[in-house]
Amino acid sequence: MGNVRSIPSELVILGKNMNFTRYNIENRIDEMKSKRARIWHRLTGIIKSLCLFLLLASLFLGASFSYGLFRGILDSAPDIHKIHVGPTEYATKIYDKKGNLMSTLVTEGSNRERVSYEELPKDLINAFVAIEDERFWSHNGIDFRSIMRAIKGVVSDDISAGGGSTITQQLLKNNVFGGGLHEGKFERYVRKFQEQYLALELEDQSNLSKKEVKKSILTEYLNTINLGANTLGVKVAARRYFNKEVTELNLSECTVIAAITKNPSGLNPITHPDKNAIRRAQVLKNMLKQGYIDDARYQEALQDPVYERIQNVNSVSQGDDKPYSYYTDELTEQVVDSLMERLNYSKEDATKLLYSGGLRIYANQDPDLQAVVDEEINNPDNYDTAKYSITWRLTIQHEDGSIVNYGEKDLEKYLKEGRGLDFNGLFSSKDQANKRVEEFKNKVVVDSDKILGESIDYVLQPQASFVLMDPSTGEVLALTGGRGEKKQSKTLNRASNVLRQPGSTFKILSSFAPAIDLYGATLASTYYDSEYTIGKKTFKNWYSGGYLGFQSIRDGIVYSLNIVAVRCLMDTVKVENGFRYAESLGITSLVPEDANPALALGGLTRGVSNLEMTQAFSVIANKGRFQKAKFFSKIEDQNGKVIIDTTEDEPEQVMKSSTAYLLTDAMRESMESNRAFSSSVRVSSTSTRAHFDGMSQAGKSGTTSNNRDIWFIGFTPYYVGGIWAGCDDNQVLKDSNSGEYNGGTGFHKDIWRKIMTRIHEGKTDPGFQRPEDIVEEQVCRKSGKLPISGCFADYRGSAVITELFAKGTVPTDKCTYHTSWGAMLVPEDLRDLDTDDRYFRYKVKEKSSDEDEPSGDEVIISEQGPSSKKKTKEEKPKEEKQKRED
Repeated sequence: MGNVRSIPSELVILGKNMNFTRYNIENRIDEMKSKRARIWHRLTGIIKSLCLFLLLASLFLGASFSYGLFRGILDSAPDIHKIHVGPTEYATKIYDKKGNLMSTLVTEGSNRERVSYEELPKDLINAFVAIEDERFWSHNGIDFRSIMRAIKGVVSDDISAGGGSTITQQLLKNNVFGGGLHEGKFERYVRKFQEQYLALELEDQSNLSKKEVKKSILTEYLNTINLGANTLGVKVAARRYFNKEVTELNLSECTVIAAITKNPSGLNPITHPDKNAIRRAQVLKNMLKQGYIDDARYQEALQDPVYERIQNVNSVSQGDDKPYSYYTDELTEQVVDSLMERLNYSKEDATKLLYSGGLRIYANQDPDLQAVVDEEINNPDNYDTAKYSITWRLTIQHEDGSIVNYGEKDLEKYLKEGRGLDFNGLFSSKDQANKRVEEFKNKVVVDSDKILGESIDYVLQPQASFVLMDPSTGEVLALTGGRGEKKQSKTLNRASNVLRQPGSTFKILSSFAPAIDLYGATLASTYYDSEYTIGKKTFKNWYSGGYLGFQSIRDGIVYSLNIVAVRCLMDTVKVENGFRYAESLGITSLVPEDANPALALGGLTRGVSNLEMTQAFSVIANKGRFQKAKFFSKIEDQNGKVIIDTTEDEPEQVMKSSTAYLLTDAMRESMESNRAFSSSVRVSSTSTRAHFDGMSQAGKSGTTSNNRDIWFIGFTPYYVGGIWAGCDDNQVLKDSNSGEYNGGTGFHKDIWRKIMTRIHEGKTDPGFQRPEDIVEEQVCRKSGKLPISGCFADYRGSAVITELFAKGTVPTDKCTYHTSWGAMLVPEDLRDLDTDDRYFRYKVKEKSSDEDEPSGDEVIISEQGPSSKKKTKEEKPKEEKQKRED
């Protein structure tokens, strides 16, 4: 036993894996004693230890990385305290002056209206909970049972297992994470983690009870969801599918809506009623299983022919998708401008808020007045002709693949140049237009061509626009931008966005008003009506047959005298001052090139809009106070807070009240039957055709050169109304030389009269209130000064009138234009101009030797102008005879 070697301890450790024979043990001992073996043994030990260390380090780093990644995902999630989890985009509603819904403004993603929890039917709440999140009322934001069920469904490829997201998570997905659109796989997992984290955070609100939190989440969810047919939220869906308010929905209808949300397009009950019915049956089954309904209600709902009602509602509602009115078109423009000017929004943000901010806009439109305006503007009996312009597009593809486009301008060129027709762009009927189009197509389209598209739109001509305002508030009560069917929103609005030449209506704004208001003139101030040339431009009156001589500003308004308006601008106001004055009345379309003598007659580079012209005349009607035309009174945000209130805007006094009254009185006279003071020129007041009985009224007409634009703007103590009429492409309305006739030049006054007559029915006439600083005085109408005896003896009748003046402006000088016997002493520099004002003297023929009495013939010797004539005593006024005898 003493010869037996001891067993090293290392072998004991390895013993289990070794063959412990004597031979093997001895060999192993020898190996371990060798130096090489010892080194290898140590090296393998180090390697093993290093591997173990790396394994542990990797596990530690992996855990740290995973924790950091997870922590980073959570930290990058939005702060639940700083985000709004409900929908932010809602439809904007516009209400008229009587509280009626005028228009709903929507854009993609905003066709929703907010509903409160109290408005939600219990069946609707239960239907959504039953199908979307059965443990909604008990979980804390995430439902682990639903998650495991969803995982099992994925593994087993069971699509009926449902998803794992709770209603809380779906709300966050839609309103915080943008619906999860355009995500990659990694981004989807990140979003899912953040959804679950935020869901727990959202439902953990210590200041609210669990039930209050749940109600709030469910309300926001039901306001958010897409329910097909461009409807968002249950309130809009109830109207779209059932023409009901959400509070009125029954069980069957609630389950139809709850069935949509899984696939808004594929489960749309209008386009896919069968698929919706299958999903709806599942909703009802879940409600029955979860105890929300009993079997009797379950069976009753299943038997309800709900889809028939949906189709009936759809048939009716399809015709309700109408374009916005001209009034709404302009209102939206003003709202955007107001948000930019008053609240410093950018145009992009203001537009977004308008169409998706859930605003409530209270318009100034009076629906009864608007109806009258629309009826008269569109009444064919108010027009004695009907022509048509067209907008036509044709796209063809030739055999070689090339594409050619044609339009109405190509047709017009063909008719003029190819056919040699005297064509002005107007057709006598739609049939004629169609025939001309077909004729042109036969010329340009060959058999091998392919027509890719063609459209044609007919526009009635002449066109018209009307603006009705309350001058005391600036409220636009009615507006129409054209006659005929309006087929699209934001189309050509002739009342606000189209600029046309204003003609003689502009005389008031650029010449007569500033002359009286700022530059010392009065209604009695006179200017010489005669041939008048400035530079290369010779100005003429609108009528033919001669000139009237000295005429007052009142006469210039009543008879619309061009020369008087131009001379007033050039001699008294000065062009640059008239330009600025018109701008002070709200005219924004002037350009520097308009600062020329034609400004007095409305000869403008760009023109003006009916809206701004009516707004400018409302200053006169409002005693000189400027109120910007207002299409709305106030705007509320979706929470009911007033963000803009135009009723608080203060008017700006831009014209003396005395000036406004004087202009009003002159324009009042222009609407009454009057004839100019003249012996040889017949001129009548220009606005009598617009006059209606029973109400004080004042106004000014305007017609541009070649009869292309016709205007009338007038007012009463209640309203100011402006009408424009003409052809869209500037064709003449009447040409006596060529015989062309497209409506004439007076029908617009008939329309104005009819509208104003109807809207004033039953109203008393308070008259135009005269300011205290207006006085009366007798003056000579030819000089504008105090009369002398010769003014009474004027050869055309007495030239003495009683005129109105602002206190302090009554003339003190006496007339120097009349002789004592009634002749006119025309200034020397004007004597060579032929007008109705003449100087003359009497010369009695000497008695012949064979006559006992004078012959009685008296010769009037003219010393002014080229004319001379004879008059008998019987033809002369008594005053002239008395002066001769004296």
